[in-house]
Amino acid sequence: MATKKKQYTNPFMKVKISEDAVSLYKKALVLKAAGQIDAAIKKYDEAILIKPDFFEAYYNKGNAHRYKKQFKAAVACYDVAIVLKPDFAMAYLTKGNACKDIEKFDLALECYEKAIQLNPEYSEAYSNRGVVLKNLTLFAEAVASFDMAISLKPELSEAHYNRGACLEKLNQLTAALESYEKAFELNPQIDYLLGIKLQLKLSLCDWSNLEETLALCAVGINAQKPIADSFTALVLFDNPQLHLLSAKAHVSNQFSSDQSLGDIPKREPTGRVRIGYFSADLYYHPVSIWLAEQLENHDKTKVELYAFCLKSVQDPMRDRLEAAFDHWIDVQSMSDLEIAKLSRELEIDIAIDLNGHTADGRTGVFAARAAPIQVSHLGFPGSMGAEYIDYMMGQIPSPDEDLQELERNRQFITEKIAYVPSGFTYDRQRQISEEPLTRAQFGLPEAAFVFTCQNGLKKLMPEVFDIWMEILKAVPGSVLWLQKPSDTAVKNLIKEANARGVDGERLIFTAREVVPKDQEKARIGRYLSSYRLADLFLDTWPYNAGTTAIDALWAGLPVLTKMGKAYVARMAAEALRAIEVPELITRTPQAYQELAIELAQNPEKLMQLKDKVHRNRLTTALFNPAANTRHIESAYLEMYKRYQESLEPEDFYIAVPNSK
Repeated sequence: MATKKKQYTNPFMKVKISEDAVSLYKKALVLKAAGQIDAAIKKYDEAILIKPDFFEAYYNKGNAHRYKKQFKAAVACYDVAIVLKPDFAMAYLTKGNACKDIEKFDLALECYEKAIQLNPEYSEAYSNRGVVLKNLTLFAEAVASFDMAISLKPELSEAHYNRGACLEKLNQLTAALESYEKAFELNPQIDYLLGIKLQLKLSLCDWSNLEETLALCAVGINAQKPIADSFTALVLFDNPQLHLLSAKAHVSNQFSSDQSLGDIPKREPTGRVRIGYFSADLYYHPVSIWLAEQLENHDKTKVELYAFCLKSVQDPMRDRLEAAFDHWIDVQSMSDLEIAKLSRELEIDIAIDLNGHTADGRTGVFAARAAPIQVSHLGFPGSMGAEYIDYMMGQIPSPDEDLQELERNRQFITEKIAYVPSGFTYDRQRQISEEPLTRAQFGLPEAAFVFTCQNGLKKLMPEVFDIWMEILKAVPGSVLWLQKPSDTAVKNLIKEANARGVDGERLIFTAREVVPKDQEKARIGRYLSSYRLADLFLDTWPYNAGTTAIDALWAGLPVLTKMGKAYVARMAAEALRAIEVPELITRTPQAYQELAIELAQNPEKLMQLKDKVHRNRLTTALFNPAANTRHIESAYLEMYKRYQESLEPEDFYIAVPNSK
């Protein structure tokens, strides 16, 4: 008589399954835990062959595929698990996660809703639903979902963290900081949370415990931990080494090289060089200010321009940019890998990353090699720290620069540098309004000396504010005109001014004018014209003014800067050299303070500088978009030439250094 095969009960499943299926399934779990994913998938398949209704094996096989970023295969496995066990809430959750990974957000929401329907107390489903709503920019709805998750599970640190991110988008900064603080209390190891929390405190001009937090960030970055994202590191430190370490940690943590598409076959030249610009900022945005005239001045007999639009925002600048490109492709709904594949199919020769490590960047596109030549340009003022970014643009050093210091810091840039006479291509269609403006309209005293800084105040460090207050004390009756931050930040700055012996009423705040999109051009004209109401622009450090400094110079307002080591600490200095007014560049805080006071007390010297800025606006490299585009275009063609000659990327100069 045949022996009956022994049956076992799996406590998770509450059903009987064969010994062989259980054994294979357990082996698959062990292999998965050991990182042997392919072997684990094979064992799951063997278990399923023995027991086709083994829903848990399908579920965990889906998890294995998701681990390998094989998201479609993962979703297929979850679907089978759900068919076999329709009340399997966890399968709906993980299917939703896989859909979220490939940005199928509507389907992800359906999955989370079903998981919540099956288990109304499923805190993770509410939390993950909130993440998708956040990705869809439905921030208020996302906050409500996170609130529900937290009410069910108060210790869910990810929900507190993401709730803070949504509140920040809703400009509820104090509440956002409270959420970040709670998340940090529950789990201080959340990637980049310390840096995010610190940057938000800087936005609120809350400098409490700043030195201690900066020290913690520096230690974490040096240890290659994801403690402050790359852009935050630029704001916090004038230290090129820390900037590079932060960028490398970010790339290693999230965007390591992706070889799934294989190598790009070498193509022979077929005519115009195909240049693809990848950006989420193709609308009224500082990046587009620098980009617009580059595109319009390109020689279309030499280059063919493709826009890969990563975020669709319709406004007049978008219309203008669309007209300048030869091809416009909206790729917002595509995955990074799909975008890289499309770029290859279009045979893009040079892929230009206009975002870099910024909020809407899609570094994964470049990790998968969108083109044989890849360039970081405009959006991220630092090294990407990624082996797959071949070049970045740099400005040819001036004779008065410390060339030894530049050489020492060169090691902290992984890209090769294409040096051009000016890295700026300002949009001269940003016309200054002729509409008469008065100081009274902005709350400025008519007879006072007006210092201004229109940088976002998250760039403002207490060292700089200390010096500003000393300048105000040395120039009786003078005022400092700032871009209005949040009400909390205004109160904090007034408190800080009073603590330094300066009446808080000497700080004048003006809110940014908000208008409909079709009136944005007129608003910009008024904004530029308003610079003429001030007497001297005071720059910040370690993160210098970029667009705001050049806007001020375009309006004829002198900009005083302190130059540092990193590129972001040299932006205003590069602009001043390009407009040939280097006498406004200082190298120490003391020299900066002394020159500000001297200019305020010496009207004749200040007027000479104003006249020089005004004259040089139209005769120097800074505001010569046609010539600057020729140089940048020549740099692209040199990169392509080197590639065609099978030469490795190297630093090169488009013009002889020190030449006009």
